[in-house]
Amino acid sequence: MGKISRREFVIKGTTVTLGAGIMLKSGFGINYSPIKKSKVVEVFHPEAVAEKRVVNQAIVQDMLRQGLESLTGIKNTPLAKFINAGDTVGLKINCLGRPMLYTHHELINAMIAELKETGVKENNIIVWDRYESQMTACGFTMKDNTPGVRCFATEMDKEGVFHFDPEYVYKSDFDNPERRSEDGIICRFSNIFTQQCDKIINMAILKDHRLAGVTLCLKNISYGICNNNGRFHGPDHISTFITDIYSRTEVKKKIVLNLVDGLEACFQNGPVPRTPEELFTPKTLWLGTDPVALDTLGLEVIEAKREEKGYPALREIRPTIDHIAMSSRAGLGTNKKEEIEVVKVNMTA
Repeated sequence: MGKISRREFVIKGTTVTLGAGIMLKSGFGINYSPIKKSKVVEVFHPEAVAEKRVVNQAIVQDMLRQGLESLTGIKNTPLAKFINAGDTVGLKINCLGRPMLYTHHELINAMIAELKETGVKENNIIVWDRYESQMTACGFTMKDNTPGVRCFATEMDKEGVFHFDPEYVYKSDFDNPERRSEDGIICRFSNIFTQQCDKIINMAILKDHRLAGVTLCLKNISYGICNNNGRFHGPDHISTFITDIYSRTEVKKKIVLNLVDGLEACFQNGPVPRTPEELFTPKTLWLGTDPVALDTLGLEVIEAKREEKGYPALREIRPTIDHIAMSSRAGLGTNKKEEIEVVKVNMTA
């Protein structure tokens, strides 16, 4: 797919009534018929996380490498299937669960090492999320115009410093008007996503969410790359918003790899767990290019843990979990188990 122009994205991104989620909510269907199964690689290591939540950097590096090799079928520099040496690559992490749960530093470091081996220069790697305050609460140090790997947020704590694109917007009045910001019905996109990065690697966390049911690959992007989206945090609007944002042509084009960090996870009181008892340690990574398939499998893992702990199923108490099915109907991937090929890599100690 060729690079779309800024004008094309503005036109497609400002649709008020014809977003993919809106159409599906209204009864329109978008057929998704994969030519072959969506491949998801599941990598487990029993010693990835030790007592007192100590994550083993060397083991995580091996897990990521084996996962990438299995996903791509390439033994040397497997990321070259998705990334060119001259690319600027954004690692979209998740720090909302601060200070207890976030995309692990060890996994981010492992991905940076893989990118460097592929030939990507350190200064062309950006680790980012929406809010600086959340990133610093998770131990990240802001480094923008400095040598080495850069690390910063769309919305910085310093007054007046925002990395927003003045042209890339999403416009929708299918929301809760009482929760609109000064931008009204417009969501402005992060220019980290639209301008500064050529490719995006989506590094989501395995956790539940009190409104959406789960916050995995789809939600990490949709709620992480634009502002003024609290107005969609409700049962009538959240799924359509998630689907619409991820359905944008430029969004689908730029996200070349999705990953679910399941070294540690949250099964209750997400997205911001309050006590260690709400966490569990799958010691697993999931990798793929289909965000819907990954979210489908991630939901199953969380539901299984909730059942084990005696909690009701998310599907029963959080009906807004339909964003996964809606995204599948919008053609973003598949949520049908028979259309998902799960390749399990069980590493031994």
